[in-house]
Amino acid sequence: MAEHSFETYILSELENLFNESLNKLPERCREVFELSRLQGLRNREIAEKLNLSEKTVENQMTKALHVLREELKDYLPLLALFEVFHFLR
Repeated sequence: MAEHSFETYILSELENLFNESLNKLPERCREVFELSRLQGLRNREIAEKLNLSEKTVENQMTKALHVLREELKDYLPLLALFEVFHFLR
């Protein structure tokens, strides 16, 4: 039971870090990222929905991923380690 609580705590902390990083993105950039990665829309669909060019969507995704990687780089090894242990169970 304590192991499950630890997992829940770690996942909660990682989710909080991710959300804080996501909130640092400019509004349009965050919106494009959320539509792509959280709602599963394709670049073309996002472009149509937001009345943007596909190139703008691509640029906004590149920017979002760069910022998120930079913000979360210190936590990626922890996430990878957590995934490995979770997979082995």
